[in-house]
Amino acid sequence: MGYAAGMRAHVPQALRWFARVHPEAEGVIQHVGLATWDLLVVDVDGTWVRGEFSSRELAEAACRDLGIRSNLGWDDPRLARRMNRRDHWDRPGGQRRAI
Repeated sequence: MGYAAGMRAHVPQALRWFARVHPEAEGVIQHVGLATWDLLVVDVDGTWVRGEFSSRELAEAACRDLGIRSNLGWDDPRLARRMNRRDHWDRPGGQRRAI
């Protein structure tokens, strides 16, 4: 089922706040279940926040609503480098990977 390019998604407040406070943030959309799509909003330092949507189109609409670039998956190595900046598995308080 297709969605019009002008459609709006319900965007969780945490995503709105993050995109507003982190102006260079980008969205990474990934399919994670039968009917679930994640939208990870990642800033240049690798800090991220996650939202869940019922379709890819709704996640893309959320990115448009937030005014951020959307990426389908992790094919862009630049995004993986962003995410790895805060992959502090061995440090107290380090943010865990979203993937």
